Amino acid sequence: MQMFNSSVLERRVPISGTHSTFPFEAGWASEAVLFVQTEGPHPALRLQPEFSPDGVNWIDLEAASEMAADMPIAALRLQNFGGWLRLTITGATVAAPATILVHLALKG
Repeated sequence: MQMFNSSVLERRVPISGTHSTFPFEAGWASEAVLFVQTEGPHPALRLQPEFSPDGVNWIDLEAASEMAADMPIAALRLQNFGGWLRLTITGATVAAPATILVHLALKG
């Protein structure tokens, strides 16, 4: 029987610069999906999943994805990652902020 975990990493967090989610230990999982939602208008956002052997030092995992300004939700499917995952979001500014919700779904 597979294990499943769904966690909210960010909930209604206003961002106006580079933002990284809190690290999440996911070493038991074989696949993950990061869901990024926005509330209200937002600029185009760059979504960069990252992984880590220790939750401190980070490496880009796969290529970054772009979330267009007219997209209210995006999903990033991940495999072959280390023990820890997080998401770094760029593109929001003081003049063009974003309010984000980030969910992580893990299966193993």
